[in-house]
Amino acid sequence: MSADLITPVVVEGFNGLDEGTPAGDAAWTAALARWRTAHPGEDDRGEILRLAALTDVLRRYNRLRPRLAAEQKARAARDEALAAVETCWQALRSAQAWLAAHHNYVVAVDAAKTAIRVWQEQALSATEIPFLWDDPSRKAAYDQLIADGHPEVEPLGGGNPVSEAEQLVAEWKQTEDHRAHLVERTVAIAQRIGAV
Repeated sequence: MSADLITPVVVEGFNGLDEGTPAGDAAWTAALARWRTAHPGEDDRGEILRLAALTDVLRRYNRLRPRLAAEQKARAARDEALAAVETCWQALRSAQAWLAAHHNYVVAVDAAKTAIRVWQEQALSATEIPFLWDDPSRKAAYDQLIADGHPEVEPLGGGNPVSEAEQLVAEWKQTEDHRAHLVERTVAIAQRIGAV
C-alpha cells in the first residue's frame, strides 16, 4: 500500500493530526458536549484523560502507518535493485555485447546503492514513533482501534537500519571488489587474444 494513499484513522471525530487547529478544537468541543449530555452533572476529568490518550494514540498511529508503508515500499525497491544486480552479473557470462552488458551491471550496482540509501532513510523514519504502553488509557485507546478493525502497527523493529544498510553496502563492496578482479582478468585475456 502506498504511503500517500493511507487515509488517517478517525475515531470519535479525532485523527490526532489536527491538534491545535480549528478542526481539532471542534472535535474536542463536540466530544465533550456529547459526553456531558450523556452524563449530566458528572465530573468530566476521566473523559478528558481518555480523549487525550485517544488523540495521542491516533497521532502516533496515523503518523506511523504511512512511514511503515513507505519503508515497505523502499525495502521492496531495494530488494528488486539488488536482484537486478545479480541478473546483470549473470548476463555477463554469455553476453555477445559484453561491454554493454557490463555497463548494465554497473548501472544496476549504482541503482542498488541508491535503493539501499533510500530504504535506510525510510526505515529510520519508521522507527521514530514509539507506542508507549506505560499508560493503561493509551493501551485501551490502541486496543479500541484494533477492535474497530484497523490494522495493528508497531514501529519498525528487529535491528538498526543504519547498521543493516552499512552491512549491505560492505557486503556489496566485497562482492564488487571480487567481481572487479574477475572483470580485469577477463579483459586481460580478451586483449591477449585480440577479442577487444
